[in-house]
Amino acid sequence: MPPAAKMYGFVSGLSAMLALSCALAYTVVHQAMGMQHMTCFGGVFGLFGHWTVATKPFIEYQFQRDVAYVFGMDARLTERETAYQNIEVYAHRYFGHVLVIDGSLQISERDEANYHEMSAHVPLAYIPEAKKVLVIGGGDGGALLRLLEHKNVEQAHLVDIDMYAMRDVVSDYFPYLYQAYTDPRTKAFAYDGRLWVDEQLEAGQAGTYEVVVLDSTDYGAAESLFTDEFYTRLKKLMAPKSILVANVDSPSWNLETVVAVQNQMTRQFKNVHILQSHQPTFLSGHYSYVFCSDEVHPMNTPIDWDAWKAKNISTFYYNPDIHYASFILPESVRGSLTQGARLRDIAKDTSGEPTFSKADFYQSPIHFVVNPDEGDDEDEDESQARDDD
Repeated sequence: MPPAAKMYGFVSGLSAMLALSCALAYTVVHQAMGMQHMTCFGGVFGLFGHWTVATKPFIEYQFQRDVAYVFGMDARLTERETAYQNIEVYAHRYFGHVLVIDGSLQISERDEANYHEMSAHVPLAYIPEAKKVLVIGGGDGGALLRLLEHKNVEQAHLVDIDMYAMRDVVSDYFPYLYQAYTDPRTKAFAYDGRLWVDEQLEAGQAGTYEVVVLDSTDYGAAESLFTDEFYTRLKKLMAPKSILVANVDSPSWNLETVVAVQNQMTRQFKNVHILQSHQPTFLSGHYSYVFCSDEVHPMNTPIDWDAWKAKNISTFYYNPDIHYASFILPESVRGSLTQGARLRDIAKDTSGEPTFSKADFYQSPIHFVVNPDEGDDEDEDESQARDDD
């Protein structure tokens, strides 16, 4: 066996041993600290702060369901400890740059569009001429960027308690998303969302926002944003015809959370529906949001699809069929909810459904990591094929 191969095998073996050690620590940490998520990123050379071609396992544990996801990351690009959270960015050959907050994977360049497009395009399909939108949380800029793709939006406000740190990380490692911060329609605030809402109401801004996106980390992590009092006051900031969309959890693995969120929001809004998306890098791959409005029903309210098509917004995940289908939930989920959508309830559209060509769809500028000793020619061919498409 060549010396290089022996060395690679040795490094890989030690990396695997470190991953096993993290797995053994899982039970201890869970029992002692009550953590919901834990991560481990290991490799023998990682211990010395130097990354090699050897794959290093990044392990995200979900204690509630006793499962773990393992990603073979090529490198940890940065780690920043702020007053509010731990922020890490990793590089992965397939998923590109990966953002992790407090040990929980938030977005990857490969599939962040799934999550962010649903947060933004779904509500704006019903209110195509909305002028003023608000994002609370969402410091990565993804939801804000998709809202800004609608040229009718004149003012877009983002409120994130750790905004400055998130803006710097996004600028360095997610330049595509950073465009949201540089758009002249954007005003970003480094502020606690609950306090910011209170101050806006005191300043006479009630009835202002037509679309609100609540984009937090795990549901319940930012405790001040999940109280009845907060939602009552947030609703006062919203226009009479308006929509709130908030991220929730996995309806497959954490159905009790999804049910609790719908029950809570039903105390504030008339129409409260759960919608879903396919999010491969999230634990379970099945994710959900809550759609809240007094005047807009996700199925009964007609959508002007001609207006959507006229905006000429390129998408990676969202389209009119996905829009309606996202509200059609598995029976195991729908049967536990107080409000559920049916295809037969879709309002008839006079405009007809728009069509999309392959060229219409957005392709993310993923930062692929190529090992210097393998795969260069193959990856270059794949990159060229994407460019040709």
